[in-house]
Order: sequence, then structure tokens, then C-alpha cells
Amino acid sequence: MDINDLRSLVTVVFLVTFLGIVWWAYGLKGNKKRFEEAANLPFADEEVDRAELGLSSGNEKRKIS
Repeated sequence: MDINDLRSLVTVVFLVTFLGIVWWAYGLKGNKKRFEEAANLPFADEEVDRAELGLSSGNEKRKIS
């Protein structure tokens, strides 16, 4: 086995690993809800901070006086 065989083997291993990650991320239906919850985590702290300060959530429209 020379260096070129090793390089080919490593390339195949990385390709299979990449395809496995893509399948895991996009192929499994159960992950969608978990990924959406994780995507909204940064905004959860903001809502808690606003509630503690007594500020509006930012979703209401302002009244123009």
C-alpha cells in the first residue's frame, strides 16, 4: 500500500462521513422540531430579559400619539 492508496481511502472515508452528516441533518424527520427549537434559543433570553424589565415583547404595534 503506497501513499496514493491511503489518500484514496481517506477521501472515501470523508465522503461517506459527509453524506452521513447530510442524511442526519436533512433526512430524519424527528430532528426538524429539535433544530427549530435550537434555532430559537438566542431569542428566548431576549424575551425573558424584556419581561423582567417590564418592556413589551416588540410584537405589538406602537400607538402614535
